[in-house]
Amino acid sequence: MRRGWTRRRLLVGALGVPALLSGCASPLAEQALGTPAQDIAATGIAALEGRGVAVAFDAEHVLTCAHLLGGSGRLRLTRGDGRSEAEGVVLARSRRMDLAVLRVPRGFLAPVLRAADRPREGETVWAAGVPQLGAGIARGHVEAPDAEMPGFGRGFTARMPALMGYSGGPVVDAEGRLLGLTSALPDPGAAGALALLTGADLDGLTRRDRRIFALAIHRAEAEALHLLSLTG
Repeated sequence: MRRGWTRRRLLVGALGVPALLSGCASPLAEQALGTPAQDIAATGIAALEGRGVAVAFDAEHVLTCAHLLGGSGRLRLTRGDGRSEAEGVVLARSRRMDLAVLRVPRGFLAPVLRAADRPREGETVWAAGVPQLGAGIARGHVEAPDAEMPGFGRGFTARMPALMGYSGGPVVDAEGRLLGLTSALPDPGAAGALALLTGADLDGLTRRDRRIFALAIHRAEAEALHLLSLTG
């Protein structure tokens, strides 16, 4: 478990530059065809109003990264296949990890299958997101199966060409089961400055082995249930 990342971190998709997340050349569901992420990309996730991604938790709730929300209480969501839109209402934000729960209309998204086991070192994984430039699907491998990032929670790190716009989005295994939510870049380097200057994640487009931190889904699930119990 690596610590001391707080000062060097950059939140994936949390730059306050809407143009970075305005969409892909084709719907995410089309980009995911033929990968383990194809089902979740079509009906289990949604683009979060030019900020990142939200993942279906149950028939009327989605999970996303709290850092994406700012002060917003309501956001527009577009399903991964681009065929449906809905309004999401922020119900709760965690104080223990980078997680928020939103309510959406029942049936807007299909609840996703969550992995029962934690990822293994070296395991191949796929992530999905909505960058303006670059692919909406990234493939990589698990680097550290158990890692903690201060302020974000506990999960795992992976090496993959994920881009700004993947924040809040799913990381899945070879069976398409949800392992975690992309949350941050532990080693951002100059990525943030380049993105602000150019309006595109140029650093991510040139790096194939970028390290990402993902909040473990079993921890996110437990926290979401706790938050929902407090909302009544």
